[in-house]
Amino acid sequence: MKKVLIISYFFPPCNLTAGQRAQGWANYLSEHGYYPTIITRRWDQEVKTPEDALLSSKDEVIHEKNDRYEVLYMPYKSSFRDKLYTRLSGSRFQKVSRAFTFFSLIAENYSLRAIPARNLYQKAKQWIGENRDVETVVITGTPFNQFSFGYHLKKKLGVKWIADYRDDWNTSDFVGTSGDGFLSRIVKKLSIRSEKKWVGSAEFFTTISPYYVEKISAFVDRPGHVLLNGYELEVPEGKVNADQFVLTYNGSLYATQPVEDILSVVRRLIVEDNAPIELHFPGAAYDPIQKKRIEDSAEGIMDRISVTNRIPKEEVLQLQANSDALLMISHSNMKGVPSSKLYEYLCFEKPIVQYPNDFDIVESTLNETGLGICSSSTDELYLAIKELIDQKFTGLEGKITPNKKAIQSYSRRMQTRVLAELLTKIENENV
Repeated sequence: MKKVLIISYFFPPCNLTAGQRAQGWANYLSEHGYYPTIITRRWDQEVKTPEDALLSSKDEVIHEKNDRYEVLYMPYKSSFRDKLYTRLSGSRFQKVSRAFTFFSLIAENYSLRAIPARNLYQKAKQWIGENRDVETVVITGTPFNQFSFGYHLKKKLGVKWIADYRDDWNTSDFVGTSGDGFLSRIVKKLSIRSEKKWVGSAEFFTTISPYYVEKISAFVDRPGHVLLNGYELEVPEGKVNADQFVLTYNGSLYATQPVEDILSVVRRLIVEDNAPIELHFPGAAYDPIQKKRIEDSAEGIMDRISVTNRIPKEEVLQLQANSDALLMISHSNMKGVPSSKLYEYLCFEKPIVQYPNDFDIVESTLNETGLGICSSSTDELYLAIKELIDQKFTGLEGKITPNKKAIQSYSRRMQTRVLAELLTKIENENV
């Protein structure tokens, strides 16, 4: 088999969604003649809070190998910045930690030593030196500072590399929310320069939607390809509550998602229609700010709302299987943002209620798979959920007809085929 090296900061047993993308590639690249080696950091503890991800691991390198792939888990040592953040978060000295964060973000543009997980680069350099038949490296971000690894590996060892964006970086509509102070402007200017420099050395980049390909390609002046997140799930058997209509939104919530509109519609259904509805937010309490948003907007109806910290994957899957419908809260005035939960939702073949309509990849995916109910206003959303409730309790026939063939095309196995074709393309250009 041909060898390929993948650098991914996140990889199981890390319980964050980010690790699933590289895991899918690891599982299926061997079906296309590639044996991947994954270099990642050690994850010795489950991540339940942001601080958990900053804890140091044990010092030993773990090397695991099977018929499909091998993984090198590198020790992680908390940086001084990490320790300050953990100790000072929420205190009146938090600005001290923020200042060190800014200086670290500046320094990493100039030196690999400023990157906490720089040992991933060092191991990759060593590994390629010992395995000269490794011709291509795939680096998936975030953290985006790892794209510097690709730049330096190509410069020093001549290997080709692919920059994989799980999200976009300086082209993101989210950029700028951290402030416009002096240090923020310096960090932004340097990160723009670094993205163009680092990714400019890649053969091409991959990312999660056509819109992202368009704007990143224009920014870094490199060709791009769509490589979706996809899904890989064994769906448990559901046990739907006969007396309640259960709606579930799985995972993180962001400031750009109008959860207040969702909760106003739920309140209307409860007050005006006496609807027996429950709304679940498993994992949303991971961010205390977003938890408070929900609680503030759901005052008086919190007995119908559930907000939890991160819970085991098996429990999340069971909760979705037990739901009548799944909720997709898009980002206001943004397009091209198909979160991983979109593809996870597809497996359950249940109605997926999208609000607001993104008029882009989320809507087209839901239409193609026959699962979507897309609403552009709160009135449309109210009518859509009310119709689903009526269908459940009156026996009316629903309008959702799953397109199984389309759903299967979004599996991680099928998306890994896309990556394999891109790797082959690089090899053929060497001939």
